Amino acid sequence: MRLMPPMVCASLLVMSAAASADDLLGIYVGAGAGQSQLQQNYYQIDSHVTGWKVLAGWRPLSAFGAEVEYLDFGSKDVTYYGTSVITHASASANATALFAVGYLPLPEPWLDIYGKAGAARLQSKASATYASTCQTCLAFAPTINDTTSTRFAFGAGAQFKFGLPAVRLEYERVTGSQGDEALISLAVTVNF
Repeated sequence: MRLMPPMVCASLLVMSAAASADDLLGIYVGAGAGQSQLQQNYYQIDSHVTGWKVLAGWRPLSAFGAEVEYLDFGSKDVTYYGTSVITHASASANATALFAVGYLPLPEPWLDIYGKAGAARLQSKASATYASTCQTCLAFAPTINDTTSTRFAFGAGAQFKFGLPAVRLEYERVTGSQGDEALISLAVTVNF
């Protein structure tokens, strides 16, 4: 009978730890897809295409975390018909980003509202080929414009937790030299 109170205390401690252990380590991974805004100002491409991302994060405190992401903003091909030249241009962009994430203190444990800011290594690719509309005109050489630069990135979103898995609705933007790339996504994450 002397072991009963310590056993009851130990079992209550284990049950309370298990109840709050939805994200005990604060580590999570996830993936998402949605609509991206792909811009390339030189070739006048501003299009909404399908984009996707994968992410990993760590939330050591309830109000602060960090994330690393790979974002693919998709690709777009356009054709312009001029009086003497037909231009076919294509653009694509992707980024690897590191964010600091801040969470609002909310009383609901199943909901998170957050904002994030950081830096992204943005890779933008654009190319164009030209064709003459007349048979005797000169041929044009194709142009290629590939840039890689580190840019400011930011975002905001809401996360709905269902125990270890969660669903996120999120907006992210990366500033670029040829236009800003953005992604509105629906993602699923798993907490460890």
